[in-house]
Amino acid sequence: MARLTPGLYSPRPERGYPMKLAAFLLLAAAAVSADEAKKAPSPEEQAIMEKYMKAAAPGPEHQKMAKMAGKWKLKVTSWMAPGAPPQQSEGTAEYRTIMGGRFLEEEVHGTMGSDQPFEGRGIDGYDNVTKEHFGTWIDNMGTSAMMMRGKCAGEGKKCTMKGKMADPIAGKEVPVSSIMTVKDDNNFTWEMHSPGPDGKPFKSLQIDYTRQ
Repeated sequence: MARLTPGLYSPRPERGYPMKLAAFLLLAAAAVSADEAKKAPSPEEQAIMEKYMKAAAPGPEHQKMAKMAGKWKLKVTSWMAPGAPPQQSEGTAEYRTIMGGRFLEEEVHGTMGSDQPFEGRGIDGYDNVTKEHFGTWIDNMGTSAMMMRGKCAGEGKKCTMKGKMADPIAGKEVPVSSIMTVKDDNNFTWEMHSPGPDGKPFKSLQIDYTRQ
């Protein structure tokens, strides 16, 4: 009787079988992922998505800011201390909406003192989450940024904001405030109050904007 060689008739794996198995597993995993992606979000997930979308969407306050887009002529008046003689200069500004109307960018050019070139950049916005207006400012007169937050009243005709700015004399940040008063679509005034030599706030800057 013929003797069977061990393993002679045992089944051998088909050539390429490991590769086919791996491909099958990958296709199965992809199908599972696709099915999971098709599943509708839970009510909790949907609520979170709606909150994010609402917070990111430009609204009426952003539309009001957009009306300021354009070129403006500036009349700048500043005071070094309460009762000090005013110093005056002129400049230009251009406002433009950015990021889908969510923010308003301001670019300012002018002179300071004895014809020293001045350049500044500002970003204004309205935070849908905190329900506050805010503004940031940087210029070539320093290396710090000023940040303010506040509220607007009277259909946005008057905005009062508070914040801090770095004071080289004090060697630290000091509290400042600003008031923007809109006269009409072509004229508005922005003024800033900062600490005087005695530490009490006074009007240190006023800028009259006239649309070009």
